[in-house]
Amino acid sequence: MQARIVIVDDRSTNLRVYAQYVAMMGPEYSATCFHSAVEALKWLETEHADLLIVDYRMPEMDGATFISKFRARTVGAHIPAIIITARQDRECRISALDAGATDFLQSPVSHIEFRDRAILLLGQYQKQQELKKSLATNNRASSDEDEEGNEPSGKSMLEQIIDTTPILINATDRNGKFLFLNSYQAALFGRDPEELVGQSIAEILPPDLVERERRRNNVILETGISIPNYEEKFISEDVELTFHCNKSPLLNKDNQTIGILTTGLDITARKFAEEHRTHLALHDMLTGLPNRTLLSDRMRITIDNCNTTGKGAALLLLDLDRFKVINDTRGHQAGDMLLRQVAERLSNALDNNGFAARIGGDEFAIVLQNLDSQEEVVAICSKLLTQIGEPYSVGGVEQLIGASIGIALIPEDGNSSDELLRLADLAMYEAKSSGRNRFCFFSPRMNQIAQLNAGVESDLRDALHSDQLFLEYQPIVDIASGEYAGLEALLRWQHPVRGRLVPQDFIRVANDSGLIGNIGQWVVNRACAQIAEFAAQGITLPPVAVNVSPKQFQFGNMSAEILEKVAKYNIAPGKLSIEITEELLLDHNQEVHDQLETLQSGGIGISIDDFGTGYSSLQYLRDLPATRLKIDQTFIARIENSSADRAIISTIAHLAHALDMRVVAEGVENEAQFALLRASGCDEVQGYLLGRPLAVTELRELFGAGKSRPETGVQ
Repeated sequence: MQARIVIVDDRSTNLRVYAQYVAMMGPEYSATCFHSAVEALKWLETEHADLLIVDYRMPEMDGATFISKFRARTVGAHIPAIIITARQDRECRISALDAGATDFLQSPVSHIEFRDRAILLLGQYQKQQELKKSLATNNRASSDEDEEGNEPSGKSMLEQIIDTTPILINATDRNGKFLFLNSYQAALFGRDPEELVGQSIAEILPPDLVERERRRNNVILETGISIPNYEEKFISEDVELTFHCNKSPLLNKDNQTIGILTTGLDITARKFAEEHRTHLALHDMLTGLPNRTLLSDRMRITIDNCNTTGKGAALLLLDLDRFKVINDTRGHQAGDMLLRQVAERLSNALDNNGFAARIGGDEFAIVLQNLDSQEEVVAICSKLLTQIGEPYSVGGVEQLIGASIGIALIPEDGNSSDELLRLADLAMYEAKSSGRNRFCFFSPRMNQIAQLNAGVESDLRDALHSDQLFLEYQPIVDIASGEYAGLEALLRWQHPVRGRLVPQDFIRVANDSGLIGNIGQWVVNRACAQIAEFAAQGITLPPVAVNVSPKQFQFGNMSAEILEKVAKYNIAPGKLSIEITEELLLDHNQEVHDQLETLQSGGIGISIDDFGTGYSSLQYLRDLPATRLKIDQTFIARIENSSADRAIISTIAHLAHALDMRVVAEGVENEAQFALLRASGCDEVQGYLLGRPLAVTELRELFGAGKSRPETGVQ
């Protein structure tokens, strides 16, 4: 088999790679490459191709337009065409299918995937060409006989027409022996029609096809009713072709059924396109796994099976840990490569009693079926965590990730796919909050918490408009001078039923519901208003720090909003600072950096809060325009008994000083901690030893009296 593969891609690197892939397929395959889609179309006006490989995104025209223009020509109607695309949207692929694309490859393309798809389509196309060539040869032979005046073939005009039509046509008797085959069908079996007449279908067709044919034939023989519009696959020389078939009773002159007439039209290309459309609707384009729609359908079947057989099942919701770090630092292409590898590991880890689906982002669902005990779920989850935790090679760089898994049991926890997904999601968040890289079963307690959170969200919306939120201020003390160096504004909520609440009671709900943006704006506005209030009363406060959620940077222009409040209340430069967490560092793109630079140039201090607990990065620390580094209190709590924590604090302090930042230790509760922090190089401290959070009235009493340092025994 000699095959010419035409490759069209505007990027030279891709052309070289794909041409090399073709060369690796063997000497019977050749590649003809074009940078220009226009030049390729012009070349194809006079030259032939057996397969087209076309990039979707090209400057002169996209791949769909190229295929459409090529298909408009008679010669290009049936040549298979593969579109290569990095895009994952369905609209792109649907437009390519409408234009006449046969198959797709997701960029970057592996050699094995390229080879397998190309050989499959070439095999089908060349088999179809052989069948047409056989017909053409038969037509010429009959025509030559007539023109030369030789003895006629003995076939009637109708027989000759049937014999030269590119459709499968055969007639069998009541016992399944061939009475007639046209040349097209005989060519499919690689034989002459005369050789096959009189033979049984059992001698020619494979056993499974023989069984289906006999079953259909018997229905017609017993009822006399035709069987229209069914599909059947025929394999010829290892190439599978799909035909649209019809069966009718073969009648004699007395209207008695003496056999079966079967016809079939080759719909392989159309079927391929239909299967692509169905696949696109039900599968994730990046990983090839079932999507949320197909997952829901399969879960309904699983639930029905559980109710029928009494066997158990489980829904696992799996969310990758630290994927966002890789996606942000290495880019989306690296993230996509990683997701495909994860999907492959999930599929390989499951047997026939389970399947995986991708339901969005870095979140996967797994359904386990035919379970006898909960221990089976535990074993499978342990296996999944182990396999996901193995190193990945992404662009030649080794990457490590983990996963958090939430589990809902079927039917114990629920009997609807939506409810089970909700419960598994609750369990997955419990696994994340418990330390990540672990699995957690759903419990009624989680549902109670979720219901409580729903109530909290509603109450929190009311709180924003009914004066239930207020601020307290905790002093920050300079270690060297012992004087007040600043205040941290702390949000509080006077709930009408539950009483005084602190952020840990509601901040997660605020983040999940999107209310955090409005709350953050309220905090900044209130802090600025109270600073101005004190100034109007002749009371000078130390600089005030307000906490800013990373999500606030996703809504509007955060820096402009803060500077607007500073200008509105006439806050002096250096009197307001913001505290950001390391989570924001994960989203450290240019836009965030520019906003922080704008704030700093506007006289706003920037402090990195809870340092050491998240995804600390020296690069981010170096590049961010921060002026303070706050060491998380978990290190402070262990400083008396842990030499490792003392070393960490000392190292952080030296690093911060080298970057011209001051170091603040929070959560200081006793004098021993204070002394060790001073020895470790910390500049400022905050905690109950130096002062508890103060109400506005207490703040007025403290600074109105002109006090500059706390009344403690520390020196």
